[in-house]
This record gives sequence, C-alpha cells and structure tokens, in this order.
Amino acid sequence: MPPATIETVPPKLTDMKTWIERTGHTKLRSYRGEDGNFWLEQNPAKRSPWATFAKKGHDVAWEFGAEGGYTGRILIDGDIYAAAEATRKFLKS
Repeated sequence: MPPATIETVPPKLTDMKTWIERTGHTKLRSYRGEDGNFWLEQNPAKRSPWATFAKKGHDVAWEFGAEGGYTGRILIDGDIYAAAEATRKFLKS
C-alpha cells in the first residue's frame, strides 16, 4: 500500500480554515493577499463584542493595508464587510 499523502490546499482569503500562517505568541491565523494587504484573525481571548462573536464559532478577521493601517474591512464567515455594515448586521439586534 502506498504511503498516505497530505494534500495542501492553497490559502484562500474567504476560507480562513485554509490559512496556514500564524502570528507570534498568540498563534492567530493570518493571510497576506496578492495586493499586499494583511488579514488577521480576531483574537477570541480579547474582551470585545467581536471576540465574543468569534467565540461563538464565527470566523472573523481584520484587514490591514500594505502600509500597516486598518482598512475598515472585516471578513466574517467568508464574506467581506465594511466595519459599520458588519456591526449593524451582526452586533446590533
């Protein structure tokens, strides 16, 4: 029987489960797009509404531009939202 092989799936922005890069001591998932922008997983250990949302099983990541500043976009469960739109949709009842 041939040895088992592990297929690697290239990371895809909208599927955080494919992200293989991890940050320093927090080990949060991250992704760098072809445009140079950097996406960072929400730390569920933080005390914020978004951390609470992530603790409930949602994939949440924040986008930072190639120069390092926050772009105002959030990836939630595979879809990209403006911060205000995401807050209205997911955090305001």
